[in-house]
Amino acid sequence: MKYALITGASRGIGRAVALLLAEQYSIIINYRSNSECAQEVKRQIEAHGGHAELLPFDVADPGAIEASVDAWEAAHPGEFISVLVNNAGIRRDNVMFMMSEDDWHSVLDTNMNGFFYITRRLLKHMMPRKRGGRIINMASLSGLKGMPGQVNYSAAKAALIGATKALAYAVHNMSVLKRNTSLRERLNPSLTTDGKLRG
Repeated sequence: MKYALITGASRGIGRAVALLLAEQYSIIINYRSNSECAQEVKRQIEAHGGHAELLPFDVADPGAIEASVDAWEAAHPGEFISVLVNNAGIRRDNVMFMMSEDDWHSVLDTNMNGFFYITRRLLKHMMPRKRGGRIINMASLSGLKGMPGQVNYSAAKAALIGATKALAYAVHNMSVLKRNTSLRERLNPSLTTDGKLRG
């Protein structure tokens, strides 16, 4: 069975990605606190003949990630997560001189550090495998050109774009596809450079 983990999948873009990928993968729905919406996504997937599981954790908490993924792997011996969609993100917009330290750190912790924690955890199983894996990062125009009132969010997304490019060099010979999403892929985020669903 092929599994795809989507962070922040209880609503918005994450929910749309989960419903789309459910056509080809068993979906692992990650969420932090909105269990009602996560359960609804699970019900929708199952109503269309798909398979879905819930895996709650905060992407900004590396200990919670390790514990949750360890528990999932123990319950699924011989199986692994072949697709990771780093979608979880938050915004705390404000002009910089009025931005609190908490607003700065919380946005970077979720949008940037969250990518690092979960990707690091799953890469160690993707890299040795013959079929590798697929990692899709949800970037933003804010990370490319900056947006008013989004110094924190723009910084986090720009860092994510740079980290994706750097990691791509490290894993390109190890069957792991690593990429940011373009605007086209935000509408159909399972697409890769050749326009096909990979994994």
